[in-house]
Amino acid sequence: MTDPARIPGYQLSPPTESDAVASLVRVFGAERGATIWHGACRAAMMVVGTVNSVARLERAVESLAQRGSAEAGVARSLAIRLRTYARLSAAPRRTPSGPRS
Repeated sequence: MTDPARIPGYQLSPPTESDAVASLVRVFGAERGATIWHGACRAAMMVVGTVNSVARLERAVESLAQRGSAEAGVARSLAIRLRTYARLSAAPRRTPSGPRS
């Protein structure tokens, strides 16, 4: 069974706090990535581990973007993923015979 949050045909799920941290870890390493995320959450007035909605993730990503440098690059990547998921999930789903209801 397909996870209801995933977009059929794309198998794309909404980005999560774990995805954000994983992106930072890939760029900066485990310790520095976690520290950067902690700082971004603190600047957004949130606690690490409580970024559990798209709105909260957007806030944390905005905070991350304000840090500049490579952090802003990671934030742009996450923002693109958030927008992509939002647009694909809002688009009418199509089948070879036309729109699905």
